[in-house]
Amino acid sequence: MKKKLLFKVMTTTALLSSSIQPAFASTDLTDIHGSYAKDAILKLAEAGIVSGKGDGKFDPTGKINRQDFAIILVKALGLDVDSAPVKPTFSDIPVDNYSYKYVEAAIKAGLIKGLGNGTFGLGQNLSREDMAVLFARSLSYTAGSDITVGKGSQLTFTDANSIADYAKDSVAVAVELGLINGNGNGTFNPQGNASREQVALVASKFLSAQQKIKEDIANQQSEEQETPAPPSTTPEPTTPVTSGSSNSGSSSGSSGSPAAPTDSLAPTVAIMSSIPVPVGGSVSVTSTEMGSVYLVPFEGIPANVSGLDTLVTEHLAVKGTVTAANSQTLISTEGLAAGIYRAVAVDAAGNVSVPSTASIELVELVENTIQTTSIVFSDASTIVLNYEEKLDPAHKPTASNEDWDTITSDLVVKGLDGDVPYPIPLENEDVTISGNQVIIKLHDPVQVEDSLYISYQPHAEEHALRTLSGKKAQSINEYKIQYTENNESTLSLSLAPNASFVVNASLEVNEPITLSVSPNPENYNKRSIKNLIQVKRGETVENFQYNVEDNDFDIIDAEDHVLGSVSITSSSNALSIAPNGDGLSIIPSNLISEVSTQLVFTLHEEGNDQSKEVTLPVTIDQKKPTVTDVTYDNGKVTLDFDEPISVPFGSVSSPTLEYSSTGDFTAENRVILTGNMLDISSPETDYHYSLVNNQLVILLTDEAFTRYGFASPGRFRVTLNGYQDYAKNNFDQNQWEVSIPAIQD
Repeated sequence: MKKKLLFKVMTTTALLSSSIQPAFASTDLTDIHGSYAKDAILKLAEAGIVSGKGDGKFDPTGKINRQDFAIILVKALGLDVDSAPVKPTFSDIPVDNYSYKYVEAAIKAGLIKGLGNGTFGLGQNLSREDMAVLFARSLSYTAGSDITVGKGSQLTFTDANSIADYAKDSVAVAVELGLINGNGNGTFNPQGNASREQVALVASKFLSAQQKIKEDIANQQSEEQETPAPPSTTPEPTTPVTSGSSNSGSSSGSSGSPAAPTDSLAPTVAIMSSIPVPVGGSVSVTSTEMGSVYLVPFEGIPANVSGLDTLVTEHLAVKGTVTAANSQTLISTEGLAAGIYRAVAVDAAGNVSVPSTASIELVELVENTIQTTSIVFSDASTIVLNYEEKLDPAHKPTASNEDWDTITSDLVVKGLDGDVPYPIPLENEDVTISGNQVIIKLHDPVQVEDSLYISYQPHAEEHALRTLSGKKAQSINEYKIQYTENNESTLSLSLAPNASFVVNASLEVNEPITLSVSPNPENYNKRSIKNLIQVKRGETVENFQYNVEDNDFDIIDAEDHVLGSVSITSSSNALSIAPNGDGLSIIPSNLISEVSTQLVFTLHEEGNDQSKEVTLPVTIDQKKPTVTDVTYDNGKVTLDFDEPISVPFGSVSSPTLEYSSTGDFTAENRVILTGNMLDISSPETDYHYSLVNNQLVILLTDEAFTRYGFASPGRFRVTLNGYQDYAKNNFDQNQWEVSIPAIQD
């Protein structure tokens, strides 16, 4: 933060916060009339930031614990609490704790770090110094840089040495801003417990300080962008006028040409991505000038190019090139850590912009959820949401709204008329799911440079996007996309995500492997080209169709137009490739384990003489798969494997599930349960099962619980026959057991 802004914050927020006037209706709290923080309590209660403890009591002198303070902090900052992770960060704040989503929101904003041992400190009282730390840290979050650095030296309390080192700067800033005061005897009492009325008073002052910081940042950015460069104080050189000459009209010769104007105006940068981006994904930004753009940590942003480049060298920031002003530039976040980032632009003259007003969060992808990899125009009438995994067509979001004033659809597209948003009409039939894409067809094409805003907020489970493996898609909040001339592009060729081609050199017979346009699941003898390579036009993934005449794969678009073809060859004679009518037969020879071999994919685009090529190394796999974990939880038995598992064609794929009420699987103590696939059911069914890649899930039916009364100390035993990895390697064992845990009071 610049000194000018920091000075404003320090000199004005204390005045504002010390003159809070209540303008709120009376509440039902009956025990605050004698509290020095009555007005602040009323203010926060009306805002929904604090609440009573029941029976009309606020308990102003009572102590406040750490999780309740986290709730107040998150509400005061207005942080998002609807995107809490599936798994808790701290062991003592489980998912079902009333404070869970608030604590996780504070963690995501970088405000709370816990006790350093994997715990948050559930139930522990909040100390005065920690209250100061968290409020000061929150003001730094608002300001965009640390406003506490070096302030600890200003402390004059007689017990300043008792303040923890990590808290001294924050305590000093909190005192300087008037958020918190010392005691009348010159002490601060850092380890003393903060009372509920103390927290309410400080929180009320904090809101005023936070608002002032926001206003000063907006004013400073406006001043820096609108104030022209100061005129030069160096006098202009003059040319003497000789006797008899005229100074009217044009001059030439020794007067020279006027100097070229100097570019001193910094560009303006904006982050267009509005949803959290998984680490390794791309962030969309725009700059008003050509040059470079940086994605940098939220705090401590350098004001010069060398400082920005140093962050890139240290892998703390990433850099991209802006090739066209005001157009979308995608910056890869590969190598960055999870956290909050902002964008900074640098033009060709070296002028550095102020950081973007909006920030973007990089997240480690939450287990069992998935995010969009990109949202783009594939043409002027088509918007495509891309995901890394194939989507389940049975779960399609709604898109139709009969009354726009009451939005009921899951998927919403808006345009802008000036600053006024307006709806883009859609019907449910305009949205389709194809592979890993959600495709939206617009009734009217957009024009070049038009922008639209995409939102996805599912209202019902049956319409919530999810992958074939069961992962739910995270929501999207008004993601902006712009249609440009660059949306039409040539075809690109790349390896598919997690592509691999595995053979097993230990098999007695080198079996042919058919490569076709087959759907999942795959097995050793049948592979899909869709899982090996991708062909895209822009961000749209095109489809394949086997061509029996040319013995290659045609590339076709959504309207079945042939865009080109892909041919496949081998880099060595360790693999032979031949047509078989349904696709290509790839046959390993006895040299496969001795010669390094690659599959070579060559793209030939219609109307383009230049071909493109990618190679995929052939992997030898003779390693047996293993079960890494067997668990039982609330009627579900789960086996986790260390690699994807398949069942050879013709094998009995149903797992055998046995139950023993005593845990002893002798003949008289065990029962063999009856199971079916997930979509097959009957009154006699005891369980359903589903095999997806690295996991086998067995779901017990309600009827089975009625029949057998599953309970501790009972055990389940799972037997797998015919299960292998995709290279036909068998398990070392085929039986695993798991106990039903005892119910804890």
